[in-house]
Amino acid sequence: MACHAQRNGTQNGTQMAAASSKANGRKFLTDVELRALRPGQTATDSLPGRGSGSILFACRDSGAVEAYYRRRDEGREQKIKLGVFKKTPKSPGLTLTELREQAAGLSKVAAEHGDIKAYQARCAAEDEAREAERKRHLHEQQRLAAIEASKGSLSELFRDYIEDRKRNQVSAEQIREFERVLIRDLEGEKEGTDGVKIDVMGMKAKDVRPEHVMLLLKPIWDRNSKRQAGKVRSFLVAAFNFGLRAEHHIDRSSNKSYGLMMNPADPVTVPDTSTPGERALTDEEMKQFWTTITQVEAVGPVMARVFLFAIATAGQRPFQFIREPWTSYKLDKKFVKIIDSKGRGGKKRVHIVPLSERALNILAEVRAMQPQGAIYPWSIDGHRPIHPSSLPHAVSEWRVTAHAKLGGQPIPRFTPRDIRRTCTQFMQRNGIKDFDSDALQSHGQTGVVGKHYRNNPEAKLPEMRLIMESFDAALDRLLDGSEGARAEAKIEAVA
Repeated sequence: MACHAQRNGTQNGTQMAAASSKANGRKFLTDVELRALRPGQTATDSLPGRGSGSILFACRDSGAVEAYYRRRDEGREQKIKLGVFKKTPKSPGLTLTELREQAAGLSKVAAEHGDIKAYQARCAAEDEAREAERKRHLHEQQRLAAIEASKGSLSELFRDYIEDRKRNQVSAEQIREFERVLIRDLEGEKEGTDGVKIDVMGMKAKDVRPEHVMLLLKPIWDRNSKRQAGKVRSFLVAAFNFGLRAEHHIDRSSNKSYGLMMNPADPVTVPDTSTPGERALTDEEMKQFWTTITQVEAVGPVMARVFLFAIATAGQRPFQFIREPWTSYKLDKKFVKIIDSKGRGGKKRVHIVPLSERALNILAEVRAMQPQGAIYPWSIDGHRPIHPSSLPHAVSEWRVTAHAKLGGQPIPRFTPRDIRRTCTQFMQRNGIKDFDSDALQSHGQTGVVGKHYRNNPEAKLPEMRLIMESFDAALDRLLDGSEGARAEAKIEAVA
């Protein structure tokens, strides 16, 4: 700072020196005198004040007049070049007045700091240090700006989460659900309580707060899609948890950074409005449905047999076995291999379902209805599986017929999902243990033992066949036996 203060005082020092010279009656060199100098000649212009030094003008062989500030200090001479005298207005260099200003400034420096060159070196070092600090600060600002710019948005985080789910072999239907939610429910501007619209998905993920998550969920809730709001909230929680975990995962492949410090979707509460299903068909209702669903003209023959196969296999999920191609149905070994991705996280696991003669006969009927080279059994053309969303419509078509009555009274409404529950309770009533029923229906078998030791589905096929035989025997008694025979068999099974 002292260097800069000294420079700023140069002009003032010159003005003071000029005033002092006039007061002392001192005669200055003139421009004319300097222009008259010949090569090898010199002239001196003393600065006012004792020990202030002088300006030495020296004419070189080229005719250029160079100016130097000269001063003696304790027997040592300091000589510092000021520049070249400007002989004409168009010549390069400095005017006499400008040279005197510079010399006066150096005189003041010498008076305050002694060695001028040492002082100038110090000033240059300070300037260099300041410039280096300025560049370092600028570089740090640019680095932080680049880091900030590289932070991913919430939309990018959600898409990254979808890609991670794909790598973890989540079902294609679940992936499509994620993508539908992103496009229909999340993207686009959302209106805040103050009426200002915010593109929450376009925000940096690290800047999202619970109130922003509320902005995403409120429109879904307000349109009376209560369950959907809860589902979307759970997707957002999972996506943020993925971002928190993945960024510091030693095996991560993505270079994207989110800078998350918290999960802003966690504190947001969406009331659980779902009600657990309770509807299960009675034995009489299930028998009526079994014996008449193939007689409804509005329900295609393949579609009708989807329900029969679901019942014959103890309530397997239709949307799982429908998507399996013929290659998954090992008819010679009498089992079908289903990829079960139901449950939290959509983790895939193989579920082996033994096939009874009843189930094999249904498959034989379906094959006879299909063209040569069919890839999928549950298909109209053999090349594309029927969509599970058409199952509820088929049940509705059956319910409007005369078949959907018992004792003259309409059978209460049920959905395809209720058939699985019906089979579960049917097994309970017929003495099949809950653990065996759960295994047959692929309810999650969790724990270390199940994950690391009992993890070969085909190894438990013999045991599963016995359970399926018990179920099929009970189903046979329902469909073909008398009430008395069924009651007697039930007593024997319990015993």
